[in-house]
Amino acid sequence: MAKITFIAPVETIKGKLQNRDKTIFRRKRVFDANGHVIGQLAQEAYVVKNPRDWKKNPPKGAEKQRIDNWANACKQVQKIKKDPELLAQWKQRFEAQLTHGEADAPIDPRTHNPKIYFRLDCFIRAAIFRALATKKDI
Repeated sequence: MAKITFIAPVETIKGKLQNRDKTIFRRKRVFDANGHVIGQLAQEAYVVKNPRDWKKNPPKGAEKQRIDNWANACKQVQKIKKDPELLAQWKQRFEAQLTHGEADAPIDPRTHNPKIYFRLDCFIRAAIFRALATKKDI
């Protein structure tokens, strides 16, 4: 993959250069708990080889259930952020998993141990999503 060094007039490129291009550019940003940007990852470019036509081929069955579970998990995270008592419980659980990953967390291929999450919102969302997928209590 080529590396690009950006200069003052163009620091990042986001999206396509032309409407018919297949190459998409992006630069991911990392936010703190207050929504402020605390870091940026490297500029990326990728090609969409087989774009999906969602109108002709909508999600069905297990795929639809997975999408619905993810949307539900995202909504629940927003509710938890607004409730100080629930948020405190989740923070305690989050801090515990920083030293020992949760037993039902996915296995990290680099360490071969349960995945450890470094952002509270990502941890809550993943835990709720796993609970919804296995149909167990959170």
